[in-house]
Amino acid sequence: MSGAAPVRARRTQLERTALSDRKLAEAAISLLIERGISGTTLIAIGERAGYSRGLVTHRFGSKAGLLAHVHDAIAAHWIEWVQSRVGDATGVQALERVVDALYEFIVEAPDELRALYLLRYASIDPAAEYRANVAKFNKAQRRDAQSWIEAGKAAGELSPALDAHIAAELFCASADGLIYRWMVIPSLPVRELHDQLRDGIRDSLCAAHPGGGGKQS
Repeated sequence: MSGAAPVRARRTQLERTALSDRKLAEAAISLLIERGISGTTLIAIGERAGYSRGLVTHRFGSKAGLLAHVHDAIAAHWIEWVQSRVGDATGVQALERVVDALYEFIVEAPDELRALYLLRYASIDPAAEYRANVAKFNKAQRRDAQSWIEAGKAAGELSPALDAHIAAELFCASADGLIYRWMVIPSLPVRELHDQLRDGIRDSLCAAHPGGGGKQS
């Protein structure tokens, strides 16, 4: 029996690119949390990830390009996370599952969420070059929430008079507000706020609909 060590298969170019992208994104996330956007430089990202600044520039073109990539990568992870938990649910149940998914994300991926919302909130600056990326993500979030609410109306769970667009915007704003407060006040009782937000969804959406299981007007 030979004592020679097994030969490790060489990574393909695609695998090496994926690995470097992941390491660069992870380095950027950690730097964003530690130093903020202004302190997250291409040089620092390359050094932390174990690559040269030249590779970072070649891959993303600029700091703005890298920040856009980081935002989109985390946003894609969040959307996948939500969709896996919502499944085929609609109406109130779908929104409740989104709130549950948000709490899980805060607990299990807090650094990703902090970096994502740091970039999102900073995008209100007219000079932010990745504003379009954030706007696209916001639109996708609202569109999904609106589609679940509209499905709840179609199923007779929610009042036909409910404005799905406005309700979806309010739902997204409530979730964003919870995350903002958590980022500003790390000791915030997130579990309790999660429970209140979850309960409030059914109360607010079903309040004007006697058959919806909420309060009747």
